[in-house]
Amino acid sequence: MAKELIVGIVQAYFNKYPEENLDKASSIIVQKFREADIIVLPEYSMINPFIFRDSAEVYRLSEDVSSSRYLTYLEKLASKLNTSIVAHFIEKTNTPPLTKNTSILVSPNKVIPVYSKMHLFDAYNYKESTFFLPGISPGNIVTVKNFKLGFAVCYDLRFPELFRFYAIKGADVVVVQAGWVKGPLKEETLDILASARAHENTIYIVLANQTGDMFTGRSGVFSPWGYKELDMGFDEKYAEYTLDIEEVEKTRSTIPVVRQAAERWEIKTRYYQLR
Repeated sequence: MAKELIVGIVQAYFNKYPEENLDKASSIIVQKFREADIIVLPEYSMINPFIFRDSAEVYRLSEDVSSSRYLTYLEKLASKLNTSIVAHFIEKTNTPPLTKNTSILVSPNKVIPVYSKMHLFDAYNYKESTFFLPGISPGNIVTVKNFKLGFAVCYDLRFPELFRFYAIKGADVVVVQAGWVKGPLKEETLDILASARAHENTIYIVLANQTGDMFTGRSGVFSPWGYKELDMGFDEKYAEYTLDIEEVEKTRSTIPVVRQAAERWEIKTRYYQLR
């Protein structure tokens, strides 16, 4: 039984167009890849909608999963390297000009949509709902080398119930793809939220974030204890890190919060009106 999972994280800035972004992502991976079992690309690594400010143009560039040239290329790359890639995908819908903000697991001969972002970033004077339809449910849990993986995207980090759901369903790791926009104390907020989600659920958080003028960087890995074990700083880079299933088991033995979680209770609440 495999006790380790090697994750690769791409931290970079991605621009408007899928072709340019695909060239950049694949170049980074091909040059830096060593032995990762799974590689994570950040949010908006296919298309960055905030550069356009035009949902119709984003819709025009979006693709269907079944016929995507973008995903076909990544599948060939995954086959060449004998690995899996968590791609971020702008998915075409039947309700133009809105698309879906979707995480896709790309493996040799297999392309699986695993999650569509539930909580859209309508905050800090941004309005992601201008571009996207929200996902309607938590994502699939995927097993890679005996590690159970859940998936989340960026603003989801502010909603702890999604991560508790994954933990109760058995996830050891939640992969978070992010385009965490810069602003006052935003990078500190990102670290605090990711650390809290890891610690309160005794899971690994694997965070792939964009960097550059628009985004905060600081991708990394947070342990089930809530410690940031890998911090990728602000530069464009690729890093690999080994997760240990025994660390998850040890943490859960010491802090059995998932087993004790109130969400397991059948709660009956009474409401009283005093006046």
